[in-house]
Amino acid sequence: MKKLVAAVAAFVCWALTMAGCPAASGASDAAMRIAFTDIAGRQVVLDKQPQTFIVANYIANFLMVGGAQSLDKVIGMTLDGWEETRYGEYALYTEAFPQLTKLPSVGGYHDDVLDAEMILSLHPDVLLIGRSQFVANNQRVAVFEQAGIHVVVVDYHAMTVENHTRSTMILGQLLGREEVARRQCDAYSSSLKRVYAAIEALPEQVKHRKVHMELGDKGVGEYGNSYNKDVLWGAILKHLQANGLAEQAAQPYAPLDREFVLAADPDLIVIGGGIWRNGAEGDQMLMGLTVDEAEAQQRLRGFANRPEWRSLAAVRTGEVYAVDHGSLRNMADYTLILYLARILYPETFANVDPMAEMRAFYASYLPELPFRGAFMIKLAGR
Repeated sequence: MKKLVAAVAAFVCWALTMAGCPAASGASDAAMRIAFTDIAGRQVVLDKQPQTFIVANYIANFLMVGGAQSLDKVIGMTLDGWEETRYGEYALYTEAFPQLTKLPSVGGYHDDVLDAEMILSLHPDVLLIGRSQFVANNQRVAVFEQAGIHVVVVDYHAMTVENHTRSTMILGQLLGREEVARRQCDAYSSSLKRVYAAIEALPEQVKHRKVHMELGDKGVGEYGNSYNKDVLWGAILKHLQANGLAEQAAQPYAPLDREFVLAADPDLIVIGGGIWRNGAEGDQMLMGLTVDEAEAQQRLRGFANRPEWRSLAAVRTGEVYAVDHGSLRNMADYTLILYLARILYPETFANVDPMAEMRAFYASYLPELPFRGAFMIKLAGR
């Protein structure tokens, strides 16, 4: 009798397991569990694949990893100011993905402002934010998490291989697209490791060229931001062993004094461009998605012709360039780093084709985007 009871019990347990009893469900849930350390050093654990997201930063990276279908999971985004600060990007992304314009906005696209009430009312499984948003909204983050929202910090601003690739692998886990994320990370890290190793092997006398990197959003008449060694273009120049004029600045970004730039007499000048709706449209540096290269060349010439710059070494030798500021902060931006490496060390990287690599990346990971514009140019006719 005991054997019969045991056999019946075993059968019942098997049947319940096959039908999805708690024991089987628990094993399944454990297999679906997602765990990682985010960029802020916080342990994040989700019991299952998230189904809803608010993307408060880095929508391009989200789509590059998740594909067009991942947009179905986005229930909110920071839309305030997107059109004004990244017009070309806004125009082509909303052309490719018109559902973006129907999403509720949860704050500023180009600042750290978050609408806590809207985020709580939407109640996503995951809120994706950047490092500066995390710092500026620390108390709100605690409220979100108490409400059951998983807050995940990623970062593409520091321009390091580590943060770019870690952030991308986090997105891969959250979106169930780890293989896609891994391919992007391999391309990013292998390309830049080769570049940095090649520069490291060069003699010291060809390194440390002086570079004035300036954002051209304010137009020719007023100096725009430059960046210190910890952020964006300043961090890139540091990794490439160039001497950015602003590398030791206390603030991450701020305009340099004209007298300081003139006294430094840079070897190269690089102007960051975009399309900003800020009152300086007439002569700001136009670059990026939707921009015609002939128009970009005309704008760059305006900067090179600043009266006080005529005697600078960079202007006299024709070492004046423009790059798209809006193309930073995503996994295709290694191509801009390749471009700066090529203009700093033309003989070493003569065979590198950064623009071809950028086109190939977008064709592979964001084929829906009508990819056109001006992204990296040298001043013509010099």
